[in-house]
Amino acid sequence: MQAQIKYLYIFMKKLNLIFKNILRFFTSGSERSVVVICFLLSTLFWVLIKFSKAYTYYIDYPIEIVNQPIEKYLKEVPQTSLKLKVKGFGFNFLKETFIKRTIKVDVSKLSYLTTKESYYWITESKIPQMAIELSGFSILEIEPDTLFLSYSNKTKKTLDVVVPLELDFRENYIQYSSLKINPLQVEVYGPSHLIDTLTVLYTEPLIASDVIEDIEQSLKLVFPDELLSSKVTNVVVQVDVERFTQINKLIPIRLKNFPKGSVLSLKPDEVELSFWVAMQDVDKVSDTDFYIYCDYSEVHKTNSSVLNVFIDKDKYPSIVKRVKYSPTTIEFVDY
Repeated sequence: MQAQIKYLYIFMKKLNLIFKNILRFFTSGSERSVVVICFLLSTLFWVLIKFSKAYTYYIDYPIEIVNQPIEKYLKEVPQTSLKLKVKGFGFNFLKETFIKRTIKVDVSKLSYLTTKESYYWITESKIPQMAIELSGFSILEIEPDTLFLSYSNKTKKTLDVVVPLELDFRENYIQYSSLKINPLQVEVYGPSHLIDTLTVLYTEPLIASDVIEDIEQSLKLVFPDELLSSKVTNVVVQVDVERFTQINKLIPIRLKNFPKGSVLSLKPDEVELSFWVAMQDVDKVSDTDFYIYCDYSEVHKTNSSVLNVFIDKDKYPSIVKRVKYSPTTIEFVDY
């Protein structure tokens, strides 16, 4: 902080010195200072004289088209501005260069030709509004006198919504259930050559770090082309988050397709199983929820004394995550 104050002090000191030198130059009475003063004064008078005169010139008035029909698209890029021939003093033209303004064209209020695919707007109807905003100018002409908007019908397609996830959970916290998206599907409108290329519609990514709590967020739909649109522009995404713990169990290995009357010894005869489960669901999981097995029919294919160990993923509950077991192969002895 002290260093910043020091630098500011030095800067102000130098600036003060510059002003003093300029003032000394103009008050010195030297020949050069007199020439500079005369030049500046003549330039000032020239500017005042020129900008005090009235001129007739053209200025651009930007257009913004709003409330376009969602089920249609423009065949051609519409005109982006009107050209107004106006009369005003030079100072008004100078001021206009620093002002940004637009006039909104509401398609829903426009007249249309024989069908609702070609709309037209008589630009002169907005002259009173523009005259108020362009105070100091007289509007002499406006080009074009009529603005035409030609549309073609869009194709409609229902698409699933997909949310790209970039979530970084705190240690021992993971997503508890499947992602909830509302709405899960949206109707998208667009030209057929664009609609036919889409299978899903993505949202902007859901990004969060050090996540420990449930997430509920509104995300924008991302349309890959400006000609594509939907009545729905945002979806609500929910992510349920829970603290998980790792559970380890010893689960016996079962044998499938083993011939009756034979005796078989498995080495080992159980696996070390680990899985993650939400703290609130620990008591809902038991050993019988996991079916670990070997298939003896493999012997006929491999002629080996080694069997692969499998887990029936359809049997264990969906509330468990990251299921792992070891070993994945065992040996057997057939008596």
